Amino acid sequence: MNEQIIILTFLIIAVGSTLLLYISKAVKQVKYKGDERWQLIQLRANTVANIVNGGLIILLAILPLFINSQTTFTFQRVSIFGLIYLGIRNLIELFAIVYFDKQL
Repeated sequence: MNEQIIILTFLIIAVGSTLLLYISKAVKQVKYKGDERWQLIQLRANTVANIVNGGLIILLAILPLFINSQTTFTFQRVSIFGLIYLGIRNLIELFAIVYFDKQL
């Protein structure tokens, strides 16, 4: 039961961060009217997200070495982990956009 609560919490965070990312990108696109500063912020945030994306892929490649070989994964569990993975990536991109927006 605790595992389900943890997964549900991560799923809620993933969905919330994805929605917040797309809403904030739309608001800032209208605010900055697509100028060069906004394009530079998006480019830097996307670069950070791609670097973290590579790190998460390496983590997923190493993780099976530490899991019991008798453990089976259902398609539903793999798809849930995929959604959490995308949510973490979007959360990091959101933080990068906020950081670079304040910095520039």
